Amino acid sequence: MEYEKIWKKTLNPNEQVEYEFSVGKKYRMFFATLGCLGGMVLLFTPGYYVGILVAAISVFYFWFYQKWANAYAFTNKRIVAYRGWLSTDLISIDYDKITDVTVEEPILDKLLTHTGNLIVNTAGVGFPELKQNQKFEHIENPYEAKKKLDEIRSNIKNK
Repeated sequence: MEYEKIWKKTLNPNEQVEYEFSVGKKYRMFFATLGCLGGMVLLFTPGYYVGILVAAISVFYFWFYQKWANAYAFTNKRIVAYRGWLSTDLISIDYDKITDVTVEEPILDKLLTHTGNLIVNTAGVGFPELKQNQKFEHIENPYEAKKKLDEIRSNIKNK
């Protein structure tokens, strides 16, 4: 498990991770590279240090921060979304509260980074900020994640 340190501090003792994921590697690499290229262009301007700063921020944000600030897991009890790095939020969605699951693959995400979004809707949520927290954006293989979620939910119902 890649995010074992996070799950150790957030999961209950009798809870185990069935599937974990984060923002897709190709998405992060694409935008980190784009930021570095933009930084390289700025190196040839009088304020060349801005180019170095743009490249450094792009690499940090897309390569490091996006991966570690967006850790998601399907456990044997619930969905857990751990967001943030220095300041964090933990969002938990019980499987019995899920009303429907949607997969989105915007054309640019699909073609350029092979990623998509998994949207989990829950019963009784009326606040826009909560709905947004249930969208897992730019993940690799969103259909695979949905299949895994459906499988876990089905196994829990059959017990």
